[in-house]
Amino acid sequence: MSLLHDARQELWQELQGLNEEQLNQKLSDDTWSIQEVADHLKKMDLVAAKHLAAEGKKAPIKEYEPKPVEMAEDRSRKATAPSIVEPERKHVTPTHLKDELDTAREQLNQILSTFTEDDFKRVIAHPVFEELSLKQYLDFIGAHEKRHIHQIKEIKEQL
Repeated sequence: MSLLHDARQELWQELQGLNEEQLNQKLSDDTWSIQEVADHLKKMDLVAAKHLAAEGKKAPIKEYEPKPVEMAEDRSRKATAPSIVEPERKHVTPTHLKDELDTAREQLNQILSTFTEDDFKRVIAHPVFEELSLKQYLDFIGAHEKRHIHQIKEIKEQL
């Protein structure tokens, strides 16, 4: 889970010191604001928590080919967010944004705290990689978050 944890720490560093205007400013109609990026990450945590709660314990432990989940960090490969994790455009304060992200991550962490070491070997369905072990599933969430940290850096450079 270190990639998951490390990505969140890096996210906090990138968001540190941003004011309300910077969080909510949209550079163009076809790009996300930092608020929207954060809302997308919040929704990813909530969807992951729900998926893991429903399927994690009953997923099989089986042999499978590990997937290159780190490729999720690569922003040169464009991706479209599934509708379930599309961000909601709203105006937030820095405190509200942090509270929403913390609450979603806490829900994910509560589910993860119920898993044993062997549970992380379970293989679960994934929309991009077809199937991932629970460990790789969490690594994917971390790599995906790092992708959006790069996006936030790009936005900050243009603000």
